[in-house]
Amino acid sequence: MVIEVVVVVVVLGCCLVALLKHPGEKLPRPDLEASLDTADDAGLFRGWDELTSSEQKRRLAIYQQRVRARIAEQEREWLRERLRVVAKG
Repeated sequence: MVIEVVVVVVVLGCCLVALLKHPGEKLPRPDLEASLDTADDAGLFRGWDELTSSEQKRRLAIYQQRVRARIAEQEREWLRERLRVVAKG
């Protein structure tokens, strides 16, 4: 009986240490999601050191998506200009 109690205490202690060492991910908050969509690029990186690694990756992905959209728009504008030049002869 004593050994069983000791085993249970050790297992619970190990679980507690693991939980404290690697806390679970927080659920995404809708208000945070909306604020990230409207935040400027600098806003994505505010409080960077306090963010979890998964949140950092998510914000980097949002930033990367924005940069790709800007580049695509610049390329479309360049192509439109080239088409105007070619059309004029």
